[in-house]
Amino acid sequence: MIMQTLEKKQALSLKEIIQLTGVSRDTARRDIVKLAENNLVQRTYGGISLPQSFKRLDDYLQRSVEGHVEKQQLAKVAGEMVYDSQTIYLDVSTTISYIPQYLTDSENILAVTNSIDIADRLLRNSTSKTRMLGGNLDREKRCVNGTRPLMELEQYTFDIAFLSVVGIDSSGVYYAYEEDLDMKNKLREQTAKLVLLADHRKINQAHYFKAYSWDQVDILITNEALPKELSKILEKQKVEVFYSGGKPND
Repeated sequence: MIMQTLEKKQALSLKEIIQLTGVSRDTARRDIVKLAENNLVQRTYGGISLPQSFKRLDDYLQRSVEGHVEKQQLAKVAGEMVYDSQTIYLDVSTTISYIPQYLTDSENILAVTNSIDIADRLLRNSTSKTRMLGGNLDREKRCVNGTRPLMELEQYTFDIAFLSVVGIDSSGVYYAYEEDLDMKNKLREQTAKLVLLADHRKINQAHYFKAYSWDQVDILITNEALPKELSKILEKQKVEVFYSGGKPND
């Protein structure tokens, strides 16, 4: 009962737990200790909350349904960039996960990914050969990470790699987690053409960790007109920009 309510409310005070369960204050405190010891909750001042790992999983699942129309439109443009007999990389991302359904017209593709969901969609929606990198399973981001996927990437030379972003601005490309940076850097080394997908919500959004400067990016796919300053920088750095709804009016 406590966990079911916590999943809905994200946090509960000691008083709320007592009211919810009808137990004494001491019993409620013992219940909190047991839940915390089993890593099911995180203790807070005066109560409990979901652990950060649950929140990250919730964030991922929420992103998978938010803006799905825009994400599909971006993915369609990306899919049209893939040609027969290419080796491609699809990075873990709810946006990138829509690309496999647009690869049906391409033949003899080798698609590599570190994402559980993307590997599944490749098997279901595409005739491409599919390889999933090995490594530690991250249940929160539904992918593999660690040193092993980095080592395995060295076996490949990709014609094109598709990545989403947490944010972009005139300075470059950002991600939320420091552990993402090694993978992004390795992908740049192993890829002839690096393609970023970013809808309008990611524009002019700096975040914690910068992975790329614009001179490291080949193509940006977006859905709305870019700010003038950013547009000038991309033009200077020879970054091609594609719009999922056609080029907007200046």
